[in-house]
Amino acid sequence: MTAVDARPARNRTGARPGARRERADATRALLLRTAERLFAERGLSEVSNRQIVDAAGQANNSALAYHVGTRDDLLRAISASHSEPIVRHTGEMLAAARGSRDPREHVACTVLPYVRHLASLGNPSWCARYTAQVATDPVVRSGPMHAPEMEPLLAEANAALAEHAPELPPEVAAIRRDTARLAVLHTCAEQERAAAATGIPADWELVGTALTDGLTGLLLAPPAPAPR
Repeated sequence: MTAVDARPARNRTGARPGARRERADATRALLLRTAERLFAERGLSEVSNRQIVDAAGQANNSALAYHVGTRDDLLRAISASHSEPIVRHTGEMLAAARGSRDPREHVACTVLPYVRHLASLGNPSWCARYTAQVATDPVVRSGPMHAPEMEPLLAEANAALAEHAPELPPEVAAIRRDTARLAVLHTCAEQERAAAATGIPADWELVGTALTDGLTGLLLAPPAPAPR
């Protein structure tokens, strides 16, 4: 009976099975982080694929296309790298807030998961600035850059809040919701930018509290009286 060599099999180059995949995954992650940083610092339209490849230290000019795909694939992958923890935390907060008569709790479900994710990234980070640009860019904002699984969660939070909100014309309610969304995106982007510039981490819990308080007031404010 012959002994079986338990050492990992190796290919002709001497690399163990899976090593090539690990290197490819590491290169892809590096390209995503580099692209996110450059987009955050310079703007989506000011960064070429070649600049991303060079900044990531890749010699092959086609590295981005090979490891990630198209420009839309790149944006989608960066967004997806952040969406999972935000979606999970949102679901947990919504479950805890169901049945609450405090409208602030329902607003918090749409604010704190994102803000706390930013806190988990450390300093410097680029997620908030990148997200704000994607959300307002006229070319890419209509693309599939958000997590589809977030839609029913936001719908649930909005429905719960609507039970406490004043009766408003649909177009007014839509403007308020859009204003709330932009307030979160741009406030967080500015906090992240300041933290990166100064080296002093943002107080994300304070940011989350201030946004939740302010947006609760915005969304629940009574309408102006009709002109006489």
